Amino acid sequence: MDSGLSKEALAHLEVIAQVTIHLRFLGYQATSSKNSSLFSLFKRSNSLDSQLVADLMDAIHNTPAQISQPFCSTEEYIKLYYRSFDQKYPNSISLETIFKNYTGE
Repeated sequence: MDSGLSKEALAHLEVIAQVTIHLRFLGYQATSSKNSSLFSLFKRSNSLDSQLVADLMDAIHNTPAQISQPFCSTEEYIKLYYRSFDQKYPNSISLETIFKNYTGE
């Protein structure tokens, strides 16, 4: 069934979906680390990085508006939001990669 959405719009939705899954995983890790054994006290904490979460949500919070009523070009949006996040957190999820993999770029 065709949704009628452009490939770019679908790519933005894929970014939102992958971010949601990533945040669920991070939340699960933080929760499960609290229920770990005594030996986990000596390991590095798996606490949830609130700055990462805030920056990740900041990177996608305008995406629904960009899909429904674009306020800038796709490349500008990727640069302002996805690429900025990716550069700040190079060892985390890559929003630009998700978008471009979906569009085949």
